[in-house]
Amino acid sequence: MMVVAKFNGRWVRIVKFSRDVAFSTEKEWFMVNFDFEKANRKREQFKWIPASTRFEAVREFVGE
Repeated sequence: MMVVAKFNGRWVRIVKFSRDVAFSTEKEWFMVNFDFEKANRKREQFKWIPASTRFEAVREFVGE
């Protein structure tokens, strides 16, 4: 299963959810991948964003 969301006019892949992260005392974060269509992913393509972020659209893809 893959979940993608439109964020600031750009589609991102939601990679995972974490309740706590080491860099912030705020709770609930999503890790997103901004270049999910590329086969070779690099660390800078992943970002943490607050779970309170409002997405313009969300799509779920289920593979076989």
